[in-house]
Amino acid sequence: MSATEEKKLTKMDLVKVWAIWTCFLHGMYNYERMQGVGVAHSMIPVIKRLYKTKEEISAALKRHLVFFNTNTTTGTIAAGIMASMEEQRANGADLSDEMINAVKTSMMGPLAGLGDSIFQGMIIPICVALGISMGLQGNVSGPVIFTILILGICYPLHYWWFMAAYKQGGPIIQRLTEGGLLRTATSAVSFVGLMAAGALTARYISFQIVRTITISNMPPVNVQTEVLDKLIPNMLPLLTVLGIWTLLRKGIKVNRIILLVFVISFVLGYLKIIG
Repeated sequence: MSATEEKKLTKMDLVKVWAIWTCFLHGMYNYERMQGVGVAHSMIPVIKRLYKTKEEISAALKRHLVFFNTNTTTGTIAAGIMASMEEQRANGADLSDEMINAVKTSMMGPLAGLGDSIFQGMIIPICVALGISMGLQGNVSGPVIFTILILGICYPLHYWWFMAAYKQGGPIIQRLTEGGLLRTATSAVSFVGLMAAGALTARYISFQIVRTITISNMPPVNVQTEVLDKLIPNMLPLLTVLGIWTLLRKGIKVNRIILLVFVISFVLGYLKIIG
């Protein structure tokens, strides 16, 4: 292949991506990156086709190992656009890791809501009800009919979604990149993500200092309500998140951070300092 020859994914490459996504997206599901390993696995045919050096392949795999979580069926739309963006990047398009991941992040929430509503909220319950009703009547083909209906509806749909997203994603991403809109959208998505992280911190990380301090003959002073809350409400959760973020930036492994948080929380709780 010459230096000027365009790199192009084949139909078989795309079919492989779709098949791996469909069958193995949840193959390595975990609470750190959710479907991240499955996404990277599904992108292997794309990466092998577009990149040749060990450094390029390694960088591409790391690019798709980040946190990702969406509905498997409608998520094929994201997979098609990912494949399209990788193809454009391999051909010299100005698509950074941050841009690609920002586009992925912006899609996973809406696609999850759409897919869960359509399939888990409507199609699957209808097919389950049909299969159960046949089974209650003594018809052993109930489970078979259910399986055929689900596979006959889901597989053609998310195959078509995947191919359409790949074909349409290229021109769309190219126009956004040339016009500078994608970089602006990346900044906007990052800003929204930070706002969401802040809201989740305040909502779900809840602990406070329960120990009081007695000075001479003064009434006991509650450190949390009388001091910290008057300075900055939810100061301790904020400091905790910033501390964990700092450790992550320094390259500390997540498992070690979880163990550290557990030990500190256990000790401070046992000493009745926090609660």
